[in-house]
Amino acid sequence: MSELEDLFPYECRTRHPYDQVVPWLEANVGEFDREWYRYGTDIASGITGWVPDIYRFRDEQAAVLFRLRWS
Repeated sequence: MSELEDLFPYECRTRHPYDQVVPWLEANVGEFDREWYRYGTDIASGITGWVPDIYRFRDEQAAVLFRLRWS
């Protein structure tokens, strides 16, 4: 497991737009890089199809809340 995965062990994926998801995260979960983390979009993978964005969470409850809202 990487250091990032150690800090944010709960992974979620969504295809919802970043500009809708991030404000919701900031209002309901907390600060980026403290309570949650988002991997940058892989542009090369996006050429072959719509690739979901990957978010990671420090807290399991935040990950569950995210899944309920954005899955």
